[in-house]
Amino acid sequence: MIPFLAAGLQAGDKCICVVDGEDPLDVVAALEPGGDQQLDVLRSGDIYLRSGVFSAAEVIGSWKTAISEVMYQGHFDLVRAVETWSMRDVVPDIGELMTLESEMNRYLPLYPQVILCMYDLDRFGGSIVVDLLKTHPRILVGEMVLENPYCLTPDELLAISNGDEIDLAEGERREAAEHFCALTSAVT
Repeated sequence: MIPFLAAGLQAGDKCICVVDGEDPLDVVAALEPGGDQQLDVLRSGDIYLRSGVFSAAEVIGSWKTAISEVMYQGHFDLVRAVETWSMRDVVPDIGELMTLESEMNRYLPLYPQVILCMYDLDRFGGSIVVDLLKTHPRILVGEMVLENPYCLTPDELLAISNGDEIDLAEGERREAAEHFCALTSAVT
């Protein structure tokens, strides 16, 4: 998270960080932002629980507002954002989480931005992360950005969803895990 944001600050990008496991002041101190309003560090509850409950539509609305304001001001050409997910402050309904992650793919092309979603595997578990892979066109493994052949469009995801969760067969989970393991193991 810190190297990704530090590179953005150095490049003059607007950086937004949503944390639920760290103190926002610690993140700011680690980064030492250069310009006024170049870095925003928010607690996850402030963006994911604005109305008191986790709502994919509300979160997307918050992101749209934040990013459009940055672009409208004209001070930055690119926004880099990091969302850390450890479920310390926010325990979203898995169906809502999958909706959020999928629908963000409709919103992301509207502005020049890169959003890095980071999940705590110890808290989420491997199977939900494999399900979440269905919503991310690229993934970061170590320092490698990989194209994700398992990503579905929001419409494809909606078509296979039962409304509460994505039900992937164990074989699909294993295949995805083996695919990304082979990609990352083959590179030295």
